[in-house]
Amino acid sequence: MKKTFLFIIAGVVAVVILVGIFMAISTSKYGIVKGKIADELSQDPIRGIKIVVDGRSTILYQTTNYQLTGIVPGEYTIETFSPPGWIKFTKTIKVKSGNNQLDISLKGDKIPNLTEIICFTESEKEGIIIEVRFVDREGMGMTEFPQLPIEINATLWEKIGEEDTWEKGEKLFEGTIEHYWDSQTDLAKNKGTLTWDKLPIEFEDEKSGVMEIQVHLEQGNFKDTVDDVQLFPKKEEM
Repeated sequence: MKKTFLFIIAGVVAVVILVGIFMAISTSKYGIVKGKIADELSQDPIRGIKIVVDGRSTILYQTTNYQLTGIVPGEYTIETFSPPGWIKFTKTIKVKSGNNQLDISLKGDKIPNLTEIICFTESEKEGIIIEVRFVDREGMGMTEFPQLPIEINATLWEKIGEEDTWEKGEKLFEGTIEHYWDSQTDLAKNKGTLTWDKLPIEFEDEKSGVMEIQVHLEQGNFKDTVDDVQLFPKKEEM
């Protein structure tokens, strides 16, 4: 009985090995095209991007890694079909058996359906954080768009008067705000920081300000006003 059992085990192992060899031989006849695909500037994933080679395709959402298998070696055109805002990518490639690495950086073209911006500010330890949000034709805040060259300019005044009857007081700042991209947010990916050392203010007064923000993109200029800028750092919670 024991010998029979051992023979059965040996037979199963042999079959598994033969199947593995057969699959390896079969697989070696085909090519795999894989790599990373991301926004050119931010290197963020592009939600809903479709990659096609030889009729085989894959659609990505949260990841930047793609892979297409079972491609007969030869010359093909690889294509991408992306959401509005990115330029289509096409390239002729030669696929060999085994792995074929191709990383793709998709260049942003424009912010689709952009009609206006809405800005917010948050006073933090390092300075006043400016958030720029894009709004489409339907009045909805946009979450999917490429990173593009952008210039943020701001003018800040002290706010004088009550909430309903305020007016602009002393001009505290006018100039360009250093821009950065925040991949961790959905709406306010474009941000800038106005550091406290650029403002002639005393924190003890805990005053408010009015800020006019101008955003320049290649597709146009946009502006918004924030009338409740806190002119002192947010107090740390104990």
